[in-house]
This record gives sequence, C-alpha cells and structure tokens, in this order.
Amino acid sequence: MTTGGEQVLEDLQGTTASDDEAWLSALELCGDALRDSREPGPGDDDTVESQVAAHSYTLNEAAQLVGVKPSTLKQAAKELALDSFLDPRGILRFPVCTLRPTAEDHDLREMIAGYERLRPQDLKSVLSIDQETMKAWLQQAGIPGKRIIWRDVRGLWSLPETYVEFRELVGEGEIGEASDRGRRGKRRGKRGRRRKRRDAQSKLRNRLIDAFPKWRYPYRDQQQIYLHVGAPNSGKTHDALAALKDAGSGWYLAPLRLLAYEIFDRLNGEGVACSLLTGEEYIPVEGAMITAATIEMFNPANSGDCVIVDEAQMLADADRGWAWTRAMMESAAPEMHIIGPPTARGLIEVLAAAAEIPCEVVEHQRLAPIAVSEKHHTLEALPPYTILVAFSRQAVLELKMKLERLGRAVSVVYGSLPPEVRRRQADRFAEGETEICVATDAVGMGLNLPADVVCFYDTEKFDGKNDRVLYPSEVQQIGGRAGRYGLSKTGLISATSRQQLGTIRELYEQEPPTLTFARVAPTVDDLRLIPGNLAEQLGQWAALESIPKELRAVITTADLLERIELAKMLADDEIERLGLANALQLVNAPARKTTRAYWLDCAHMILEGYQIPLPLEAPLPILNSADLEATELSIACADIYLWLSRRREFSQYCEAHAQVREERREWSLSIDEALLRNLDMARRCRSCGGTLPSRHRYRICEKCFRRRRR
Repeated sequence: MTTGGEQVLEDLQGTTASDDEAWLSALELCGDALRDSREPGPGDDDTVESQVAAHSYTLNEAAQLVGVKPSTLKQAAKELALDSFLDPRGILRFPVCTLRPTAEDHDLREMIAGYERLRPQDLKSVLSIDQETMKAWLQQAGIPGKRIIWRDVRGLWSLPETYVEFRELVGEGEIGEASDRGRRGKRRGKRGRRRKRRDAQSKLRNRLIDAFPKWRYPYRDQQQIYLHVGAPNSGKTHDALAALKDAGSGWYLAPLRLLAYEIFDRLNGEGVACSLLTGEEYIPVEGAMITAATIEMFNPANSGDCVIVDEAQMLADADRGWAWTRAMMESAAPEMHIIGPPTARGLIEVLAAAAEIPCEVVEHQRLAPIAVSEKHHTLEALPPYTILVAFSRQAVLELKMKLERLGRAVSVVYGSLPPEVRRRQADRFAEGETEICVATDAVGMGLNLPADVVCFYDTEKFDGKNDRVLYPSEVQQIGGRAGRYGLSKTGLISATSRQQLGTIRELYEQEPPTLTFARVAPTVDDLRLIPGNLAEQLGQWAALESIPKELRAVITTADLLERIELAKMLADDEIERLGLANALQLVNAPARKTTRAYWLDCAHMILEGYQIPLPLEAPLPILNSADLEATELSIACADIYLWLSRRREFSQYCEAHAQVREERREWSLSIDEALLRNLDMARRCRSCGGTLPSRHRYRICEKCFRRRRR
C-alpha cells in the first residue's frame, strides 16, 4: 500500500481547491478499525483530519506500539511493504486495521525488529566481551562493525532468538553498569579483570602462534610446484593429469565429489588404475597407485609422486579453504600441480615462497575464443547447447518446467542434487540428449559441460547472508564454460534481458581482484590450549587469529560458525564423554541447517553406544516439488550417516552402511527419473496451496499474508 500512498500524496499535492477532498482520499486508505477507545473517534470531531488520526498511527506512535525505533519501523515498512501512506500534511501514517494485528503477531513483530540497529556497547555488554573480541567475531561472521543489524546477529554467539529477550539482557546490563558507576572500587576491579583477561589472551595467542606449523620441511629442495593458471577451457587439467599419469602414483584433489567421480571414470576409462575416495565413499581399484579424492580426504603422509590440487582459488574460501592450504603446504610429493585462475597466482607464489618450495608458473590460453553476445536471448529463443544459469534450486526447477512446456529437452544441475544425478544430467547434455542445461553456479567449478552459450537468467545471488550482485570473478568463471573446443567457433556469454546483458558485459570486462588470504583451521592440539567448552574453544581460536607475524598478510582463519553451532548442541558433559578429538571430528560432519536435527540424533546414539538412526525414508515415487525436496533431505541425511561410517571413531555405530548406501542410490535414481518427467515443480503457498509467482521471496502468497495480518 506504500506505492498507493505515494500516488495519493502526488494527487494531494496537486489539490489546492479542497483540503477536505485531500483528507477524504487519505481516509480511504485507513480502513475501518479505530485506535484504542481512549483515542478520539470519528464522532468526537467533525473534521475528516481527526477521523484520519483516529484510524491511523503516526510513525512515532506506531514504532512505540511495535517496540522499535521510528527509523527501524520506517526501514521495515519500506522493505516489508507494510501498509502506510502520507497524509496531506506529509506525515507518514500506518492504518490501525493492519498495524495493530502486525504488532500483536509475535513473528511479524520480530521480523520488523530484525531491522533494528544495535549499539556496539549493548552487544559487548550482553556477550561480556571486549572491543577486540567483538570486532573479530563480527569480521568472522561477515558483519560490518559500523552497522550491526539485529537480524544479522540473532541467535549467534548464544544471543537470544528474539529482540525482546535481547533488550531485557541489555536492561540488566545497564542496571549493573549504573550500580558499578556508583562504586569506584568495583570500577577499578572491572578494569583490572579486563587487563588480566587481555594479558591471558595475549599469552594464549603467543602459545598458539608457537604451535603454528612452520611448513619448512627438510625435503622442500626436492619438491617442485607447477602452477597452471588460465581461463576455463584452457587445458590446465588435461596437462596436469598427463603429469600424474607419467608419475604413476599420487592424488587428484577436487572440491566436489562430482569432479572426483569424473576424473575417477576418466582415468580408469583410459586404462590408468585409479581409486575413488570421498567423505562418504571409497571405491578401491586393484593395483591403483592413484586416488581421485575430495580434498578433505587427502593424506599428506602418503602423498605419492605427484599431487594435483584443482580449483586452487578455493584457498580463499571461508569455510573449506583450510583443506587447500593443508594440501599445498603439507604435501610431501616431489611434484605438485596446482590449477587455478590468474587471480590466485600471487597468493600461491607467496605461500610457496613461505614454505621454500620452488614454483614454476605455466600459463594457459583458452582453446576456443569467447565473447559477450551483442543481444540478449529470451527463454523462447535459447539456442541448443546453452547453459542457462540461475542461482537457486527453485529457480532452476521452475525454468526447467517453463522450457519443457516450450518443447525443449532440459537437463538440470544444482548444488543439493546428488553427485550421481548431477553427473547423469550433465552427461545427457554433453552427449546431445538434451539441448538446454539449467544450472546454478555449480557449473563454474570445473564440471565438464561443453556449451556454445552460457546465458545468465539472474545477475544477483543470495550468498547465505544477503542478496548481492555477482562478482566479476564469478561471471568470468561461470561464463568461461562457453565454447566447445573443436566444435564452436566462438563461445558466447549472454543474458535473458537487455539490462542484465549490460550488467554481465560490465562485470565480465572488469579486472577481478586478486586473492589475498588463504585459510587455516584449528587442530586438536590448538584447541587443548584454550579453556572452555568446544564451542567456546572454536570461537576463541577464530577470534584470536593466532597467525605468525610473517604470514598474517596471506593467512587468516576459517569460518567456524557452522561447527560452533553444532558444538553448542552438545552439552559439556557429552563433549567430555566423547573426548575432544572425537567431538571435533563429529562437528566436522557435513551437516547443514536442515539436517542438524538428524545429526544431533546421531550424536546422542553414539554417546549412548547404540547404532545411529537410519535416515528418514524418501517419499517415492516423486510426484511434485515437495517430494523432490524431501528426497533431497533424505539423501543429505544419508550422506551424514555414510560420512560417519567412514570415520574410524564412529564406524562401529554404522553397521547398516551398506543398506543406507543402497537406499541412497535408489533415492538418487528416483530423483533422476523424476527430473526426466515433466513434473509440476512450481512452489506453492503453504497456506492455500496456490502457485507462488516466480522469484517470490516468501513461502506464503500475498493474499494469505494480508489475510493473516487482518
């Protein structure tokens, strides 16, 4: 209704003949509900202006009713489209009929409070931390220190889940603080305690720095790094694999199970024996001296003669970059081939110099030329061999449905799709069985998807915290999939609208920033030096950033927030019973928000010495989008089960691993079969069951949302 209010203001500004007419127009926007009986009603005054006042709240009155600052409510009204209008005097008003139900609804009130800007001193007071610690924690969470918004920190670091609870804690702190101000002795004691805490932290940081790996091993002069840099489709992986085959033993390390599978198939297909090792699966091949693996599974003590580290730009990944750092800095192989874009070159050269490993750069040029298209491509006119890129699972499924209704044969690739299904979908596209592949940015990670055109459906993505415009490096990495060597004269990068194409062209032509930091993660020995429970140990380790001075310019700590959240779910006595090493291994499991409950059930069964629960049965056959989502969840839980079964510490509690692996295979096949059918993949309102519009941000439709507020 905000838009309508703005239109009314424009109408009112042009009305000079009759003020009553302007106020009547405003009254139409108010609805029928009156303010509290103590407020004047329509009968108390004959003027229309007083009736508008009786049926609405000003910004300050509305903010007081909801329990937030006026500036917060104003921002929330803009973002959430709360009903509001400007009266003829230019005063922002909120109709009683919609604001009062909103203020009385706990969820809606908390949603509005999410826009509340916090004072740093309030946050420090509630968390009982100093300025440096708060700064480090905010940086770890990717939150700007100068603008702390409640929705960004809600539930983090043991903070409450509601703003009301947070304000109560702030109030208690203010009372205590006022009492302290009245007692000079207590103030001195507080300063003394802070000084002692800083001294203790300084000593702890120094101990952790002393324990930091030096990486300058005696065998470094016998090693050689070959750094392969170049754009996608420039033959980097081909040349590195040739060196691995010549060496006869070693590892290919990938960021995704899908890529490890691809190299596993490729090498065995060429007659080179190669085993497969991922977090959930091990496929040994007789006589194999080479292993294709996900990078976390790498064993530096058994490096072989040659190690390939693919997608080296992942060194900077906040969550998983530690595994790339470890593989590069701890490999004992005489020959290492590191593959990445030019943006990673400087960082890798600095790391190699820090470990005193000789490094030779091998530059690669694209095998097929590439260009940004002169015109955009509509969905109806997408050429064959096109990868259509969207940035959410739901968008991918909706686009698949739309294109199939246009008579196109479509494959899909997205992150939560099981690797086996992604591979089958990709193979159908590569072999020409389908003409369009709708995919998320998973296609930018080395996936073998030769295409003539890469077309962007979106130029923004949700990165886990905010919706943001794509980075130049993302456009170049994903767009670089265009161009089939030997088959395409030129690879084209395009978009589905003229405006988006302009954005893509601008981003593609920008020079992307070079990578600056590699990531490291804590060891069990590091955590043993830190007091507190596991969640506190992980949080302190991240906050202290105990990196040797000479490496602080290129090394930083990993993002441990998900591991901290899992650690918080375990009681202190449970962690003690597990032992620190086992507890740390447990929180490293591939759990995410939707599978935390299953992970916790597994943890409790391990603690009791019982077999861990089987994943929930998937709904078969898959008939709609909800069934597909439920099946993907079952597979994600199966991945946790299989991951635990592959860990020596927990394998005894996973005796049904063969059954779970077979069920997971059947569920994956059912997803693949469902994607071959023209299923209705549209999202539906959880209240009325109606179809939600494309790109709708919420799980209920607009009509149900307004009805609920009324």
